[in-house]
Amino acid sequence: MSDLKPKGIKITLNGKEYGLRFTLNAIDDIQDHFNVPISNLGDLFQDDKNKIRNLRYLLTVLINEDIDCRKDETGEEIQHVDERFVGRHINAMNMPVMMNSIMKSFTAGTPEPDENDDIPNG
Repeated sequence: MSDLKPKGIKITLNGKEYGLRFTLNAIDDIQDHFNVPISNLGDLFQDDKNKIRNLRYLLTVLINEDIDCRKDETGEEIQHVDERFVGRHINAMNMPVMMNSIMKSFTAGTPEPDENDDIPNG
């Protein structure tokens, strides 16, 4: 595989840049919380009643996972965000951008195989 280290997508909340990072920990937390496979991630934005709550939770998990990864990599101490903070900084104008950023982050966290990677035969 070309790169097994998940990459993050950057978003801005309250004038501050945050990363969104899908790691195995984040995927496990999301699947456990919603009781759905991660492949159904997009479905979480289809339910109008829960779309905002789902967006708030997803952003919180992904931002905090990026903060933890950065701490592991650099030792930098950054305070975690909570869902209330995230919810205060999402509005009708940036909501589609945030949803799109989550989906981009998921794609960025999936490594692409190199030409030389061995593909197991079934």
